[in-house]
Amino acid sequence: MKKNPVLIAIIIGAILVSSVIAIGRISNESKSKNVDIVLDYLEFKNMAQQSEHDLVWWFAKFKELGVYGVALNEDSIESLMDEAKPIKVEMVGNVINKVNWKESYPTSAIDFLEQRNIDKFDVLVTTDDEKIYNRIKNGLKSRYELSKFKGFEGENKYIVYLDGNIKDSLYTQGDKLVDSEGKLLTQESVLYSSKLIKLGIGFDEEKISQIKESGLKVVPRPYYYEGWGEEKLLKAVIDDYKNLDINPKYMIFAGSDVLGYKENMEILKEYMNEQDTLVGMIESAVQREHIKQGGLYELTRELDYKTTRIFSVWPYIQKRFKYYNYEGAEEIENTLYRAVTERNVRLIYFKPFKEDDRIYVTEYKAYEDMFDRFKGRIASHKMTLGRVIPMKERHVPVVSKMIMGFGIVAAGILLLTYMFGMNKRIKLILLAIGMLGVVGLMKISSADKLLALSAAIVFPSLSMLYLFNKTSVYLTEDKKSKNILKVIILAIKDLCIACGISFIGSLMVGTLLSDIEYLLEMDIFRGVKFAQLTPILILCIGYLVYFGYKKDKEYKIPRFCIEDVKKIVLDHVKIIHVIIGIAVLGIGYIYIARTGHETNIQPSNIEMIFRNILEEKLFARPRSKEFLIAFPALMVCVLSACRGYKPLIFISSLVAVLGQTSVVNTFCHLRTPMVLSFTRTAYSLLLGIIIGVVYMLLVEVFMWIFRRLRGEKLDA
Repeated sequence: MKKNPVLIAIIIGAILVSSVIAIGRISNESKSKNVDIVLDYLEFKNMAQQSEHDLVWWFAKFKELGVYGVALNEDSIESLMDEAKPIKVEMVGNVINKVNWKESYPTSAIDFLEQRNIDKFDVLVTTDDEKIYNRIKNGLKSRYELSKFKGFEGENKYIVYLDGNIKDSLYTQGDKLVDSEGKLLTQESVLYSSKLIKLGIGFDEEKISQIKESGLKVVPRPYYYEGWGEEKLLKAVIDDYKNLDINPKYMIFAGSDVLGYKENMEILKEYMNEQDTLVGMIESAVQREHIKQGGLYELTRELDYKTTRIFSVWPYIQKRFKYYNYEGAEEIENTLYRAVTERNVRLIYFKPFKEDDRIYVTEYKAYEDMFDRFKGRIASHKMTLGRVIPMKERHVPVVSKMIMGFGIVAAGILLLTYMFGMNKRIKLILLAIGMLGVVGLMKISSADKLLALSAAIVFPSLSMLYLFNKTSVYLTEDKKSKNILKVIILAIKDLCIACGISFIGSLMVGTLLSDIEYLLEMDIFRGVKFAQLTPILILCIGYLVYFGYKKDKEYKIPRFCIEDVKKIVLDHVKIIHVIIGIAVLGIGYIYIARTGHETNIQPSNIEMIFRNILEEKLFARPRSKEFLIAFPALMVCVLSACRGYKPLIFISSLVAVLGQTSVVNTFCHLRTPMVLSFTRTAYSLLLGIIIGVVYMLLVEVFMWIFRRLRGEKLDA
């Protein structure tokens, strides 16, 4: 360090700037502590029908538990069908294929279709109930252009025509067509239905009355379908809110677009500003980003990020009642707890528990117990149930990004110095080039991500080279001069320093990417897996620099030797080496594949139960791979060097590097509050030290027994 004062000074400056940004981020996160809950109307209606109480009773009981409101979709042709209303929906293309189809429809409807040169993608909605017919027709009339639909009245038959096209159409996959030898010729696609049956036709006043009677608020879920929306729809929906005395605190959009997208969002923006309404962004089922809805992020930006992330209790979560051998809804509770404490979710879209696909849990106490436990657990994070307070809009200044970028460049040069050795002049030239590169990088939108990726690679790699620098010295020292207590102290010191170096990278990542869009997961940090793999490659090169390959060498002057590479390439490969290589690749694949939620490789039930126990007992659950495996492995690496077990140095360091990349990876989860990430890492370090001491003692005992069996003298 004394030989690189300029580089160290720049790194320290970057740390100071990063620390200031971190304080601002933590302050912003700490002001958003209210968690709100809304119920799904349809799910609770279905549950109430299986219980001894009506829907209003259930809503009133959940209000006592602290629930704010009920999410209610507009009625649609589809929802009326789901309620078993006497409605039949047919595609014109299927109707005209029937023999004598004209006999089943009023003359006025037949004439209308023939004049329009029959379009098979149009929709016919038929009912024998005049009240339902008027409900559909008037709802469409209040919201959509008259050219899009038309009503027909016949004798005891009422028809609504909807003007559809191929983009609206829905198909079944149909049957496979095979020849006499069973060879697949084609697979039929059958015209089945249309997206137009989802069009909103207004809110049901009876449903709104039920919600208000219970004391809960109505949280509307308007449906918008581009091409049918226009300004008329938007104004009609807003008028409905006013007439029905709905003052939405949250706007949770149904369908694939926000209301008014693309041409009329300004009207919606003005209304939401007047009502102080927050945009609801529903987290996807894989807990990454949000359900895609056209205009969602644009509206959020226009409203200065007055928004909240929403966790929906997905069907697979509803069925986690009595899961993992729990007595009730504890695992569902765990899922909600993780969402609000670890992922900046502040609104829960709650659905009742299920025993299976059809049967709901109807014992009120099961819900009461879960809510009581949930409120108690989030209280430890200073959270409470109440109206959501959104995080303030916050962006990282360009100057701050540049200074942190300079620090990353300096750390990169330090890394190269420890690997290959460089004189002062070359280091200064590289520093100047790197700093100019950082300045130029500020002109592109992905500058913060590229710098964060660099930090995620450089600092864990630097921590491992620090380890090799120390262990290469320990390997040459007198093995008899260090008793186990001294070695343990050395190992703890080196683990803490290595983690400290990696933590600088964590700090850089967590602050470079502390823009409000990252915290709300409107934007994400890509390249996490690349950042985990690259330090492993650098570790292998670093090992050759400090220890060489199959030879004794001077460790006081580490240098990269091309002869080591040639030996590796030309070395004889034994079957055991192939087996070990395959095993390492398999373990590596599992390790990388388990990063994130978008994989079929998930933790076992035993591991999940263990995680849940840690989660319940501690403020933040430490990462298992850190405190159980990687951190102790680093301590074993120090012991191996002190005892002269050179082969074990590489094996243990290969495991240890996973812990250092994990330290940074913890902070790559940008939606996780920074305080929680700090605490998680601290817990991992503390537990890792304790378990590392145990591992060191076990290795010491094992090696003593091994040497004894070999007949070595153990008088020392």
